[in-house]
Amino acid sequence: MITLIIDISGNHLPAVSMELAALALRLNKTNKSGITALVYGKEAALGARQFAEASGIETLGLVCTPEEHSAMTVATALKEVLSAEAVRYLLIPHTPWAMEVAPALAVVLGLPTISCVTEYDTETATFFRSAGGGTSRLHIKAPQGGVVTLQPGAISPAPEADAPGTVTVRPLPVPPGAVRIQSTSAREKGSAALAGARVVVSVGRGIKAREHLPLFHRFTDALPGAAKACSRPLVDMGWMPYPCQVGITGTSVSADLYIALGISGSTQHLAGIPQSTTVVSVNQDPDAAIHAVSDLIIEADLLPFMEATLVLMAEK
Repeated sequence: MITLIIDISGNHLPAVSMELAALALRLNKTNKSGITALVYGKEAALGARQFAEASGIETLGLVCTPEEHSAMTVATALKEVLSAEAVRYLLIPHTPWAMEVAPALAVVLGLPTISCVTEYDTETATFFRSAGGGTSRLHIKAPQGGVVTLQPGAISPAPEADAPGTVTVRPLPVPPGAVRIQSTSAREKGSAALAGARVVVSVGRGIKAREHLPLFHRFTDALPGAAKACSRPLVDMGWMPYPCQVGITGTSVSADLYIALGISGSTQHLAGIPQSTTVVSVNQDPDAAIHAVSDLIIEADLLPFMEATLVLMAEK
């Protein structure tokens, strides 16, 4: 069985849901084992109905309690459901939630993990993912199955189904003695839906000082619909919130336009942007690694560049 897991945190399914459905349909052409879906979260009943109607896939809504649980607790609870389905392939969006839960699910189900997949070829039954900051492409075969995380925006969503799938809703079966999270400290929020943003403006250590960040925010706000992002060092220093981090340990983006401001281009960061269509780098270092993957290179001192650009934009 091929099973999708969709984490819903609000009243609407994430855009990647139908991309998961598209991957499942391709995978089913090769494996012909059938497709089911699980929608997990406090609003799982609503999400399950939305997904079943759009995809036509049989969907189970697993309503979790208001209490938060550890990734291993969630994985153990899901195992009880998934074992009954004889799951071979488990498809999950490559999100911060999935980066915690997917490895735990792989452990409890005894399956390998294939992370950040960007494509699946039905002719050769091969998964693809980027490596080395987009300089390499890995070809992966997993005939026995696996826990697969899909990079949002990497493939086109499945078309809406002619008829809705069946829907079942029940509580998530949390095991006795489960680890519960007692409290959560909210940090400053980052850009909403960074993974699905079409325009992303990202800032790195070239900003030089925290007091210069308002200039970055003004620059990004001047671009309609642009999402704010950053490289890992700015998160480590506490200058930007974690949800803004792009890279292996942050969010992978597949923007139409990715503007890198003062980012040198470590392998960790470049691994988060290989699916972006156009990359523009602004860096005064002519040997910056990010230039190797950029479509447009602007060698300039970052602060004067942003100030001059804002002036030009204001004049238009």
